[in-house]
Amino acid sequence: MTGVSSDRLNEAVIELRRLTNDQLFQSMERLCEVDGISGGAGVSVEGVRRLKLWSAGCLRLAAELEAAARYCRLIEQELRQQIDEPLVNPDGRGGPPANGRSAESAGKNHRGIVLPSWLKAISPHSQPAHGAPERSGTVTMVSTPEQPLPQPGQPEADVAAMMLGPLEVIVAGRRVLRWNSLKARAVFQYLLIHRGRPVRRDVLMDLEWPDHTHTSARNNLNVALHSLRNTLDGPWQSLQPVVYQDGCYVLNPQLEWWVDRDEFLSELSQADAYRISGHLRPAIYYYQRAVQLYRGPLFEDDPSGDWYLPEQRHVTELYLQALESLGEIHFDLGDLASAEYSGKLALARDPCCESVHRLLMRCYAAQNKQQLVTRQYRRCVDALRDELGVSPGTETLRLFRDLTSASP
Repeated sequence: MTGVSSDRLNEAVIELRRLTNDQLFQSMERLCEVDGISGGAGVSVEGVRRLKLWSAGCLRLAAELEAAARYCRLIEQELRQQIDEPLVNPDGRGGPPANGRSAESAGKNHRGIVLPSWLKAISPHSQPAHGAPERSGTVTMVSTPEQPLPQPGQPEADVAAMMLGPLEVIVAGRRVLRWNSLKARAVFQYLLIHRGRPVRRDVLMDLEWPDHTHTSARNNLNVALHSLRNTLDGPWQSLQPVVYQDGCYVLNPQLEWWVDRDEFLSELSQADAYRISGHLRPAIYYYQRAVQLYRGPLFEDDPSGDWYLPEQRHVTELYLQALESLGEIHFDLGDLASAEYSGKLALARDPCCESVHRLLMRCYAAQNKQQLVTRQYRRCVDALRDELGVSPGTETLRLFRDLTSASP
């Protein structure tokens, strides 16, 4: 492994240790002390103050746990994909340069990474792989290979749900062709978005039957759930796809679920981790996987719902960011055709994205296509004026002037 890659892995390990030290778990214990926020005498000012502090602490802790999870995934990927790779090819020559690094960088001596004792304990490899010489207290690692990672096959799950675009559901290999109850579908969509988190019955009742009495809403929910269970029925024997416990409903965790939105977020997380660590080729692969999963806006074929619109906008924004990241990486690697393709895909979804217009302008300038630079700038001006009634920002205007040495 090169010195740069070694330093990056060590930094990830150090950061993970910092995030998972005793202080974090002590914070978790303190956040569990919620007694007294509201007493028998009613809500007090002190109770409200404590609740605000508790809320802020929960948000901070959630951010730290998410960061720790990202570093765990990054380190796990490094270990699983690199630990068993030989330092050299069988003929004794070094492998090809990885992640777009130069031949000079790739030709440097590899170094063993000294891992902390807590990380060594979780490593599944206790013996040197492929006949590599054993090193006391070290794990030999090499860079992530440049060649494309293996493509996954069709999702093997009891229930597969695709909600990026029109909702499609496959139960035990059987596609759901029609919904007998649109309310059943709506309840399913809510449970999908909140998969892994119990949803209170009252929430579903207020969501779908806000103007009904409590009894009427509960009866309607029971009817919808009965229809939903029939739609999701499969060879599960006594297992119900939707289970009820302690006043809450949840998709049965004993069944294997595959949800494209969850996969989309996972692919993006891996892509971001690889990009941060400097592994650009794997980052490209995972960004492309995420882009392929996005068939369209969340629940695109459901015009009646509005509760999921914030999540729909969020996922679409992530999709555009993935395309822009792909374009930027391709541009940095000198693959201008791929950078241009990614940029055009992003503008097809959002023609007002100035940063993508700037990317395309740089692509054309790198090819000495000044006419296309000007045309792209004009398209940016027209889109912003027609869609938003505004003019391009200072950064876009400055870039156009720098690339064309002219005023618009």
